[in-house]
Amino acid sequence: MEIKSLTEEQIKKMCVGLDVYKAKNRLQLLCPEIAQKIDIEFVESKYRRFIVTDISFTNGIVKLVATSNNPIRHLPSIYQENDFLRHYLMIFQHIMNETAISLDNLDNIFRPMETPAKFLPVLADWFGVEFDLLGDEQIARKVLQYTIPLYRYRGTKIGLKALLYLVSGIVPEIIEGELPFDALSIDGNTDISSTILNTQDGINLVSVYFPVLSEEFSPDMIKRLYKLIQNEKPIDSECYLFFKKPEVKKRKTTVITTDIVEMGEDGIEF
Repeated sequence: MEIKSLTEEQIKKMCVGLDVYKAKNRLQLLCPEIAQKIDIEFVESKYRRFIVTDISFTNGIVKLVATSNNPIRHLPSIYQENDFLRHYLMIFQHIMNETAISLDNLDNIFRPMETPAKFLPVLADWFGVEFDLLGDEQIARKVLQYTIPLYRYRGTKIGLKALLYLVSGIVPEIIEGELPFDALSIDGNTDISSTILNTQDGINLVSVYFPVLSEEFSPDMIKRLYKLIQNEKPIDSECYLFFKKPEVKKRKTTVITTDIVEMGEDGIEF
């Protein structure tokens, strides 16, 4: 079995000896396509519980074999040699282990880079971030990881630039107090000096410029960037999003003068 560029031996070296929670989480992060195909089997062992001792691959399922205690150890010695009771109690131990693993790693749930994907929207809601605007899972984890440090810069040029870089991967240029274009507001009082906004000298205007062509972003990405800007900009400001202009090829021009002699259907002669 081969997952992306990882072989079975590489996966074993990467996970054997780790805590089963960390091993499962590492597989989910490195190989998202098998996130729903990871199973855990607990075997009784005298060693510390929840340590991965082996990994098996069967029918596309990755099975992590981890150490566990057995409740039989709490019973009188007369029951210790009863194999049926030993295996029967392991059924309940499997159920208890799932809860124990969650409690043992409760702190990891609140770490954006390690929390399960289904818990990311909850973290985003706690941080006051609109999760749908963050994009895919990896970008969402990265943004949430830096949300608290960014709070001190919220509403500032630095904070907006950092957030847009985390989401888009490109550092934008923030231009304050200037319009990215000249335009007119057409109404009965419009004259040649009228601007599109009722401001003077571009006060309270923010222009976000990405030094790439708009074609390099998907339409969905552009919409999300615009909404993020509207959410993060100062409330008393107007904001514009624009991109690098494509190069326009100059058209070859022909100048007609009195020296041209007409040549009929074959063309003209200069």
